[in-house]
Amino acid sequence: VTISQCAADLFGLIGPTKRLFVRGGAVVNAFTRDDGLLALEVLRPTAARSLFEKFARLWAWRVGAKGELVLKQVNCPQEMADALLESEEASRLLPRVQGLINCPVIREVDGQLTVAGRGYDESTRLYITGGKKPPVVALDKAVEALLDLLGEFDFQSDGDKARAVASLITPALKAGGFLKGRVPADVAEADQSQSGKTYRQKVIAALYNERLSLETCREGGVGSIDESLSQALVAGRPFIQFDNFRGRFESAHLEAFLTAEGSFPCRVPHRGEVTVPPENYFVFLTSNGVDTTRDFANRSNIIRIKKKPAGFVFTKFPEGDLLDRVRAWQAYYLGCVFAVIREWHGRGKPVTEETRHDFREWVQIVDWIAQSILGTGPVMDGHQQAQERVSNPALVWLRKVVLAVNDAGDLNR
Repeated sequence: VTISQCAADLFGLIGPTKRLFVRGGAVVNAFTRDDGLLALEVLRPTAARSLFEKFARLWAWRVGAKGELVLKQVNCPQEMADALLESEEASRLLPRVQGLINCPVIREVDGQLTVAGRGYDESTRLYITGGKKPPVVALDKAVEALLDLLGEFDFQSDGDKARAVASLITPALKAGGFLKGRVPADVAEADQSQSGKTYRQKVIAALYNERLSLETCREGGVGSIDESLSQALVAGRPFIQFDNFRGRFESAHLEAFLTAEGSFPCRVPHRGEVTVPPENYFVFLTSNGVDTTRDFANRSNIIRIKKKPAGFVFTKFPEGDLLDRVRAWQAYYLGCVFAVIREWHGRGKPVTEETRHDFREWVQIVDWIAQSILGTGPVMDGHQQAQERVSNPALVWLRKVVLAVNDAGDLNR
């Protein structure tokens, strides 16, 4: 029996169960993380040996007592497991997975909008790991609810608020295949600590029944950032946050990822290089003073927030704070996002002529939705100045000086 024939029989049984997938040329399976969410990992031959037994009994030809060939049930040797995982049949017969998401996805099939629930979705090639089906929400109620999510954040300008609105709907547009190209990183900058920059990003993740995969600034230079990114990408959870970065943020690896197409190489300790599809990831970064490269600024959606005055009290809900409320009513808020997408789709998927961002497809779609449905100003107002400021060392320094003078109470002198 050839390896190819054995692989065809085996993966012909496993493929329809949607238990194993092909991702970036490697066979992967899902496992449950400590936070309860599923993540992907490359299936190793040692683990594959016992996993194969869950789908079929394995036999081999052996020489019998009288010299004749007889079939005997056997354990799969590790060398054979490795050969089966690397076979062309595995790549051909197992479903291809682009990524994970923990909520239903709205997408277009044959010109009609439909919602995909838990399980593997053939249309988007996403593995939907959880979430309740959202209700159908009236458009006026949906717009009001989504704007209320941002109502108590003190944005630096109307353009910053419009970009925050764009960030709310971007994951649904991308996961549903309405955005074919890449989406920018959500970069939150604040004038002081405790302004809500990280909190806003947590609210976005909660809206999609997700939690942020947190990557903090560690000593050891750029390499540590790149290693953290690679591990998060291999795991497959879609929301990745680099939180509270101080000093200069510089990663050519991340810049390349934000514009990569097809596949992206990730180096993971003890596993060598693994390639992953770069689609359907949403990168977040927070800082009290973003200092980065021009290339990263061009790949970013910069949203600036000011700290609320002393004594301001945020609204409390029966469920707790805003984040608790979004988690409790997640299906409803997702239904609000879907209502906005249905309205945009029903009007013929129009776009604006906005050209002030490198990611043209993204900016023209979200700009039209933000202005025409959600009632904000233009998404890119003030954004080019923000990009210049975060990527110009002289302006980064000047901002620190101005904030220090303000803290000392010496403005207007």
